[in-house]
Amino acid sequence: MKQIASTAFDKFSLLEHPFYKAWNDGNLTQSQIAVYAQQYGAFIQQISEGWTQVGENEIAKEEQEHYALWKKFGRSLNAGEIKATVPQVTELVDSTKKYFQSYAGAIGALYAFEAQQPGTASSKLQGLREHYSAWHADETYFIIHAEDFEEPALLEEKFNSLPAEEELIAQTACEETCSRLWDALTGIMEHQEVISMN
Repeated sequence: MKQIASTAFDKFSLLEHPFYKAWNDGNLTQSQIAVYAQQYGAFIQQISEGWTQVGENEIAKEEQEHYALWKKFGRSLNAGEIKATVPQVTELVDSTKKYFQSYAGAIGALYAFEAQQPGTASSKLQGLREHYSAWHADETYFIIHAEDFEEPALLEEKFNSLPAEEELIAQTACEETCSRLWDALTGIMEHQEVISMN
């Protein structure tokens, strides 16, 4: 799976996205990260459904708890109700729901996110501590995921057990989700720029 997804990860590495770079450089405001928490949370809310689809009910239960931690993170920044209103975030949520309808699709879509999450969680946690500590943002979600390498490894195992015809479904789901995750961050940035101009 790593080899198959490598092109998508090279092209859409979330750590290289301008939004996460700005986060890590200390160039975001509290309201900008609050909007991110509000919008991106609509995607985080879906993760447990993917794990249910691939037969991992215990992980699905954990992901529901992690979504509660995400909401706690949002509340600590005075974010509004979690809801996808930015078009690119809505497209990400809709695409995720589509792929979570099948076993192979769920494996690919989950992997696009889970394989990158230890790196992005570590980066965001570092940014919160180095640049935004005065906000007292709740860091629990990021602490938990910064060292979570077990879930992507499990997804790789499941991918390697797929029949040949389903490998393509998983690969396509992974590549599209990588692109959608990138676009969602772009949409959140553009949304914030429009707000700041008004």
